[in-house]
Amino acid sequence: VTAAAAMSMQPSPEQISEMITAMQSQCQYFKAATDHNPRDDTSFSNWGSMLMHLSMVSEDQNVKKDFLKQGIEKLERAISLNDNSKTQEGELAYFNLGNALYFAFFLEKDDRMAEEHLRAAKQKFAVAMAKEPGNQMHTQMMEQLQTAHEQRRSAHEQLAKLEGKTDEEKKVEILGLQKQMLESVVETHQKQVEKNPNNVSNLVELAKSMFELAMLCGKEEAMSWFKEAKEIAEKAMGISSADSTAPWLHAVLLQAISYAMDESSESKALYDQAQREFDNVMKREIDLTRREQLGKEREIFSMAMKSWRQQSDSAATGAGAKSGGAHTDDTAGFLVLIGLAVAIAGAAWYLTKKKN
Repeated sequence: VTAAAAMSMQPSPEQISEMITAMQSQCQYFKAATDHNPRDDTSFSNWGSMLMHLSMVSEDQNVKKDFLKQGIEKLERAISLNDNSKTQEGELAYFNLGNALYFAFFLEKDDRMAEEHLRAAKQKFAVAMAKEPGNQMHTQMMEQLQTAHEQRRSAHEQLAKLEGKTDEEKKVEILGLQKQMLESVVETHQKQVEKNPNNVSNLVELAKSMFELAMLCGKEEAMSWFKEAKEIAEKAMGISSADSTAPWLHAVLLQAISYAMDESSESKALYDQAQREFDNVMKREIDLTRREQLGKEREIFSMAMKSWRQQSDSAATGAGAKSGGAHTDDTAGFLVLIGLAVAIAGAAWYLTKKKN
């Protein structure tokens, strides 16, 4: 992919804004729930998790720190009410609190304070592992902590390299780092699938990471990732017909493939099939709030894929060099990148995270 194409495929400020708006709406819902019932630990867990993800995708540093501080407080409140508190998706509050503290470790410039955050994160992850010893997400996180200092040092070195560079140079640099990180995530999930090839959750996470990587690529390379991810989603669907995450992901991938193709009767047929599959999953969802969340996620992904196609087409014709792009002033884009790398489930999938 050319430098011009690379820059054009960065998420636009509008896309990030749409995601943040949806997440803030969820925070308001959880706030109302805790106002109604101050001992609702699940809503506190949901609220804290959402605030953590808001911190990860926010660019303004003061806002980022405030969201993270609030998220940690809400997760601690959930645990004080119920030591086994979980989000509605089944994630332990202890695990999410560990993630929040680990993100604080990355952001903190003072080494002593960073070490305190890391120590606390390890303690929370250890508790989560003890409560759910078979949870692969917890195991994966503990393995990642073994190289925490190297990762933080590398992140801050890359941050320093961005200083003094033009916006265009920053965009190219950040795209390269994004791809490297997502390639590493794909590799990690591939290893998990190799260990347990019939684990639906592992298969879904691998397919998700491939989709995310594809969205940073040009059409030809992206198509290869989309198709491979689609096959993995189909394998997951074959293993468990009761699972709703794999069919939803399959619909996302069908739509992505249709957008990566030249317009034709075949691309339209794939797009129509994707819409039918989206509708089928939503019809199966009896929880009205959950159904509304799925609708919002569907809109976000549709918008992101349309933008990706338009930008890819513009880049291919040489018109994309000045288009869109992630905001990188004051290195904000790189810190968003760190946040997305630390978010184990991936912020883009926050509405349909699967119970483990």
